[in-house]
Amino acid sequence: MDENQEENLARAEVIEVPQVGLTRVAARICLDIFDSARHRRKLNVGERLPEPVPERMTTVASTPVRALDRITLGESVKTALTVVLESLTPAARAAFVLRDMFALSFGEIAATVGRNPQMCRQLASAAWWRVRHRGRRETASDVHTRIVTAFRAACDTGDVTSLVSLLAPDATTLSDGGGKVRAALNPIRGAERTARFMLGVLLQHPALEATLQSVNGKTGLVLRHHTAVSGVVSFHVQDEKITDVWLVLNPDKLRSWNRS
Repeated sequence: MDENQEENLARAEVIEVPQVGLTRVAARICLDIFDSARHRRKLNVGERLPEPVPERMTTVASTPVRALDRITLGESVKTALTVVLESLTPAARAAFVLRDMFALSFGEIAATVGRNPQMCRQLASAAWWRVRHRGRRETASDVHTRIVTAFRAACDTGDVTSLVSLLAPDATTLSDGGGKVRAALNPIRGAERTARFMLGVLLQHPALEATLQSVNGKTGLVLRHHTAVSGVVSFHVQDEKITDVWLVLNPDKLRSWNRS
């Protein structure tokens, strides 16, 4: 079979199964965007967190979903799982999504991401393990809300002891200012350091009002200066202790919160 015949067969396959062709094109565009974003990350300082999503934007249509949807969209897009996906390489993320959400074969995935089928199988398997492991650690919504509510109350009173009691000993805080507003450049690790950091943020900006609100489908804190949202805090709770605090201060990631 010559090169022209192979090309014609490939085109015929795309026409016969148009969704496969469209999926491949979309995946390649995403990989190009990932490569561009990875370059931009090298130019930025500090941590990068996913954009927090208001409740009105997390409604999921009642349509059949695959395993990934049940994990990430069961209570909308959870920040913890989004952070896990953000940590994957572009190829691993693409292999995982194309396999789990679109049911492409590993041969089809290999043609999209530029790896051999066996490598794509390994990438998808490793990514799935990380996502599934994180998903099993999610706390029930009512427990999550109770812990975050207590966290906010302790912040209001400036009670460091109470804050520390709500945090896991190895709790970690990440803050994302996008290089546009002041934020911690490195992770804040440990319960007491996390507690004092969060209190410091609020004490430095006494006009900020912290309100409980749904963030990515889980109860979080929205920081407002008058009517403008200047920060969004989301949490990961495990065994009734806060293990992760994610503070987004980057104004570019808060646009959806400030729309009228």
